[in-house]
Amino acid sequence: MNCTILLLAGGQSSRMGVNKALLKIGEEVNIKRVANVFKEVTENILVVTNSPEEYRFLQLPFIPDIYIGQGPLSGLHAGMSFSETELQVLSACDMPFVSAEAVNEMLSYYEPGLDAIIPEINGRLQPLFAVYHKNCLPILMDCLEKKELKMKHFLEKLTVKIIKESDFALYHNDPEHFRLLFFNMNTMEDYEEAKHIYQTEFVRKEGKHEF
Repeated sequence: MNCTILLLAGGQSSRMGVNKALLKIGEEVNIKRVANVFKEVTENILVVTNSPEEYRFLQLPFIPDIYIGQGPLSGLHAGMSFSETELQVLSACDMPFVSAEAVNEMLSYYEPGLDAIIPEINGRLQPLFAVYHKNCLPILMDCLEKKELKMKHFLEKLTVKIIKESDFALYHNDPEHFRLLFFNMNTMEDYEEAKHIYQTEFVRKEGKHEF
């Protein structure tokens, strides 16, 4: 299904203290690792950032926020405004173990009339790794204009399909692997855990690390 990946790289990383997008997992910086996974889904990838000079090595298009400093909603708005596809996959850049299969499974649940497809994992919604339709752009703009910046309030105004672990074939095939797909890094402790996961869960095959 045709879509655009909106890769958010505009967070302040205040809890981390450094730019978590540029931290290394194995031999690659995190955002490069994530972008390479998304290339298995589509060639349409937009990096949403107000600091493009930090990410030129990705050789991907950059989109700046139109509503500056208004959190992930402003990133979704910027990416969706420039995207040429109806469906967008929004992803934060701090999820080092995302998978193309998970994205394709989320997209497979789209049906006409839906504004968003949001995973709910371990009882928590994951709106920063989710699918959005351009139909929700007017609602998004209204939230930004009114400074209603909580993702929860935005989602309440949409027609949303929530998919849980059991809706993913990946979960049934390998639940231990699946739980890592939604791991995100907010602190240095999380980063250390991510490096440990990489070292213990990945094996070396033909000179490359594979999950």
